[in-house]
Amino acid sequence: MSWFKDVLVDTLATLTIIATVLIGHPILTWLVWGYTGLLLLVKFFVLFGGDFLNLMDKADTKAPEWYNHMLYGTNTAVLCWFSWWYLGIAWGAIWVISFITQQKINASRAD
Repeated sequence: MSWFKDVLVDTLATLTIIATVLIGHPILTWLVWGYTGLLLLVKFFVLFGGDFLNLMDKADTKAPEWYNHMLYGTNTAVLCWFSWWYLGIAWGAIWVISFITQQKINASRAD
């Protein structure tokens, strides 16, 4: 599991989201909103900016793709289950954009 350090932030984000919906602490809520907004913004930049996609291609990770899908799916499901609709939709968008970005990176590596 040497790849675990590559996904440590994503794993901590998932644990924070779970804690936030269960506890509902205001500081955690703001933290989740801020991180979600920042991550969504970064994902959009990577998706629509060619230079950003090249940077992502160089940042190779050993983490399996299924792990990120599991985390993003968990985040989306937990937020929607607890009726945090806006954040759930945002995490669904992050999940889809990440998938599309990974497909673009994989296609550019095949060329």
